[in-house]
Parts: sequence; structure tokens; C-alpha cells
Amino acid sequence: MELVQKEETSLGLESFDVLGFNSQEQLELEISKLIKIRPELETSRE
Repeated sequence: MELVQKEETSLGLESFDVLGFNSQEQLELEISKLIKIRPELETSRE
């Protein structure tokens, strides 16, 4: 019988340094850039 090592990765479980960032703040800044609504998709509330 062959043993198989299975590795699972979840962004929610890794620390900022494992993900390649220098600080928690840098990670949060990059996340905010990713989720920012593009100006052309925003609706005016006037």
C-alpha cells in the first residue's frame, strides 16, 4: 500500500510572511486594492 501525502493550502490560514508580505499592514493594503470597486462600475447616488 502506497502512502500519499496531501497538502492543503488556504489563504485564510497562512500568515502574512508565508504569503510573501513584510507585514500584516502590507497584506491588508494589497487585499484592499483587490476588492476596491472600479470607478467605472460605481453608481452615483445623486
